[in-house]
Amino acid sequence: MLRFCIIFCGIFFFEYKLYAQNKPFDSAQFAHFDCGIIQSKQKLDHRFFASVPAIRLRIDNDKQMYASFQLGKRKNKIYLYLKLLGEDICINNDKNVDVYFKTGEVIVLKNEFPINCESLFARQLSKKELKKFKENEMTQLQIYTYKKNYEIYLNEVHRQDILHYINCLSAYKIRKGEIHK
Repeated sequence: MLRFCIIFCGIFFFEYKLYAQNKPFDSAQFAHFDCGIIQSKQKLDHRFFASVPAIRLRIDNDKQMYASFQLGKRKNKIYLYLKLLGEDICINNDKNVDVYFKTGEVIVLKNEFPINCESLFARQLSKKELKKFKENEMTQLQIYTYKKNYEIYLNEVHRQDILHYINCLSAYKIRKGEIHK
């Protein structure tokens, strides 16, 4: 009887662990309403910066792949940071990220981060691009790499979070030398 209980408990915990590992961890569960801006004393290129929490996005044309979408602010400029959460992914230097809108328009964003195989994309967003993000409904991101092109379809929660974080960072003033959360 004791052996049966041990085997049953072992199988139960093993199944639970497998279920927990297969749960998606993207940010599509609920929209965020607080800004969650973090500014530390750490500097980037000798300037203070602030960032909002990253939004986890599931890659739609790859079963086990996710991306991290994060916005940050340095000086008076808002930056977009994308990272594919995989190993040895080289971002294409000719064409990096396409942002698709419900209207059919497409914005092509070029990487300002040095060409790398760490799947990092960084871009200072212009006022025109920010206005486009605010006024139009984003539907898809397409990230170009040397091996594969990754597609991310944005849902309503993702769009709300992106718009909310853009508005938060637009209003936020970078403070020098202080830690603010």
